[in-house]
Amino acid sequence: MWATRLWWLLRYFGHDDTSVLDGGLAAWRAAGGPVEPGQSTYPPASFTARPRPELLARLADIREITENGSACLVNALSPEAFRGQGPGAYSRPGRIPGSINVPWHGLVDPATNRFRPPAELAAALDSGGIRADQPVIAYCGGGISATVDLFALWLTGRDDARLYDGSLTEWSAHPDLPLVTG
Repeated sequence: MWATRLWWLLRYFGHDDTSVLDGGLAAWRAAGGPVEPGQSTYPPASFTARPRPELLARLADIREITENGSACLVNALSPEAFRGQGPGAYSRPGRIPGSINVPWHGLVDPATNRFRPPAELAAALDSGGIRADQPVIAYCGGGISATVDLFALWLTGRDDARLYDGSLTEWSAHPDLPLVTG
């Protein structure tokens, strides 16, 4: 999930020529990919950040969506966390009203850490309740695991989904904002 977080951050700041090493270093080595020992050096380069606010949802956006249902809110946490069960790292347990659950770990093969094939991803996203005719905003606890869902959407041809980076850390810290359990 940290690789997809970096992928999303680079895209947010305007750098679209990015990749995710599917399965990480273990999968690379298993496929016979070359690995060099020691440090590598590269010539200096520059990058001018050009933030793309259309990839980010803010608290005010989420408040509006909970009132009018204008987008699909996708919670990427485990089903237990989605229901507000068990220990949590947030101010209050639960989920944002109206959200659906597409756990990030169901989009990745646990044996290889590789993303499931696009057809399986599409089926998982569809069965989770993501609709093609509605904007998507993914959230989690702190904007990390939700990027796995965003990357899975991208792998299936959707690049219009946004991240609620504040996620439950921000939402649950406001006692006036509702959370649903169960």
